[in-house]
Amino acid sequence: MPNHVLFAVSSLGLGHATRSLPIIRSFLVKGWHVSVLSHGNGLRFLRQELREHHVSFIELQDYPKLERGSGLAYFYYLVVDLFTTARLIRRERNFIRERQHQYACIISDGRYGICSTQIPSFLISHQISFIMPRGLGLFRPIVDWINSRYLRRFDMVFIPDFPEMETCLSGRLSHNRVTDKLKHNWIGVLSAYTREQDREEIDYLFIISGYLEHQRESFIGKLLEQAKRLAGTKVFVLGDTSTEEVTCLPDYNITIYPVVTGSQRNTLFNQARLIVSRSGYTTVMDLAEMDKQAVLFATPKQTEQEYLADFLGEKQWYVTGREQKHVDLPAMVEEIQQTDRFIPPWKTEKSLEIVHDEVKKHLGGNRFSLIIPAHNEEHYLEGTLNHLVSQDYPVDCYEIIVVENGSTDSTREIASSYAAIHENLSVLTCEKGVSRARNTGFAQASPDSDWIVFLDADTRLEPGFLRELDRYLGKHAADNLAIGTTALKPSDTSSAKARFWFSLYDLGHRLSRTSYGLQIVRAEVASQVAYDEQLSYAEDLDYIRQARRYGDFFFLQTDKAATSARRFEKQGYLKQTLIWWYQAMQPVSMKKGKSYLVIR
Repeated sequence: MPNHVLFAVSSLGLGHATRSLPIIRSFLVKGWHVSVLSHGNGLRFLRQELREHHVSFIELQDYPKLERGSGLAYFYYLVVDLFTTARLIRRERNFIRERQHQYACIISDGRYGICSTQIPSFLISHQISFIMPRGLGLFRPIVDWINSRYLRRFDMVFIPDFPEMETCLSGRLSHNRVTDKLKHNWIGVLSAYTREQDREEIDYLFIISGYLEHQRESFIGKLLEQAKRLAGTKVFVLGDTSTEEVTCLPDYNITIYPVVTGSQRNTLFNQARLIVSRSGYTTVMDLAEMDKQAVLFATPKQTEQEYLADFLGEKQWYVTGREQKHVDLPAMVEEIQQTDRFIPPWKTEKSLEIVHDEVKKHLGGNRFSLIIPAHNEEHYLEGTLNHLVSQDYPVDCYEIIVVENGSTDSTREIASSYAAIHENLSVLTCEKGVSRARNTGFAQASPDSDWIVFLDADTRLEPGFLRELDRYLGKHAADNLAIGTTALKPSDTSSAKARFWFSLYDLGHRLSRTSYGLQIVRAEVASQVAYDEQLSYAEDLDYIRQARRYGDFFFLQTDKAATSARRFEKQGYLKQTLIWWYQAMQPVSMKKGKSYLVIR
C-alpha cells in the first residue's frame, strides 16, 4: 500500500521508542499512514505520545533482556536468551512475510526480524559491533559475524551518529570494520526534544528509564539519597508507564514523576540546568541535541553503557562513572565545570531530512512504459492485459502501449476494448514486423518514463511485478544499469519438463546477458538505440548488444513473470533450442530480410 510505513520499535528500554518518535512524527506530518509495532513499556509510551494521531498499533513479543543475573547464572541466562532471541527473530520474519503487502516500507529500531525482501526495509542502530562481557572477548568476531548477517537483510542501516571519529558519540560501537562492509548512512542525532524559551528553573533532572528492573530500583534509591544532599529543585522521571501517581518530597524539594509524555516531558528537559541519568545512547543524543550538561552512570553489566561512559568521559564531554555501592553525586556535580560541551555537526532536523531522502531513493517511484507488439495474438492478449491492468502499482506511474502490427484476427478489437476502460492503456497500429512495432511503441511512450519494458503478447506479469521491479531498480539506483531481463516461468503448462527447460533458459540468459520475451531498458538508453527493422528474429539480441554500450546488464530473479511454452510444445524443446542457438550464432548481416516462423 503506498504511503503506509511500519515502524517496529524495540521495548528494551524506552530509548528506542523516544529516538524513533521524531521519525514517526515526521512521516505523519508528510501524510503517511503509520503503523507501530512494539511491546510492553515501549508500546505504552508510544500510544501515549501519539494518542492525538491516527496511528495503528501492533503488539508483538520482544526479545529477552540480555545480560541479567550474576555469576554462573549470568552466562547461563546469556546463552538461553540468545537462543530465545534467534527464535523470536524467526517469528518476526514469519509475521512480516504475511503482512508485507500492506506497507510501502519498514523502519525497524532494534527489531532484527522485522524486514522484508519485497519492500524497502531500514534498521536504526548505533551498535554495529558489540562490546563483549569480560571473559568473552574471544567470541567477538563470531558475534559480529552473526550480527552482520542480520544487518545485511536490511536495505540500509541508519546509524544515528556522525561519520568522523572526532565528532562521534558511539565510538567503536559503530565505527568499525563491520560497518564498512554494510550499506549504511550516518544520519546524525535523533531526539524527540525541541528547544523552548524556558528558563532553567530545575536544578537537577533525574531521568531513569532503566533497562533491567531490579537494577533500576536500586539505582533510584541511591540517587534519591544523594539528591537530598543537593541544594535546589530536583525532579525525577522514572520511566514507569504502569502508573501516573506523582510523589512529592517537600522537605527535600523533590518531585517524582513515574513517566512524563508530550509537552510536559519537553518542558522539563528544557527547564533543567543539569541532567543525571544512565549513559544510554538515546540520552546521550538528547543531551547533544539540547546542549545540556550531564552526570551519566553506566548500568552495571551493560557493556554498551559501560563503554559509552568510559568513551564520553575520556572525551570530557560529560561527567561519567560506574554505579558503585557508594555514589558521591555532589562531588561529580562539581566536576561539571571541567567538561567541554559537545557540539554536534548537525541536529535532528537535518537527520530527518537524511532519513526521508534515503527512503525516497529506495521507494524508487519509477515510471514505466510497457510496450507490447501484437500480431494475431487473440488467444493470449486478453490474459496478458488482465495481468497488466491489475498491477499493484500506482496507475499514474505506468502506461501500457499495445502495437498491433498486421493482425488478421481480433487482436486489435481486444486491445481497443481495454483501452476504452483503462486510461493508462493505448493502442497503436503499424505495418507487420515485431521490430517495427517495438520502435513505434517507444516513439509514443511518455517522455516522463524512466524505464521501458518490451514484452511479448504472451508474456504475463503478475500483479506485484512492477512493484518488485521498482524495488530492485531502487536498490541498484547507484549502479549503471542500462538493460536487463527477468526469470520466466511457463504460463500455460505446469509440466516438470517445461519448468526444467525454462530454468535452463534463465541460467543461460543470466550468464550470456541475453533474453527472450522480455527486455527492460532505461529510457535514456532506449532513446539512443533501436530495434533493427530488417530483423524479424533475434532482434532482441542485437538490441541488448547495442544497449550494453551504455551500461550494465541485469537479471531480476522473480517468480512474477511468465510466458507461453507454445513454441516449445509445437517444435519440441530441444529442436526449438537448437533453432534459437543457430539464429543467435548467425551474423546480423545474414539475418536481415529473413522471415521468421510464426507459431500461434
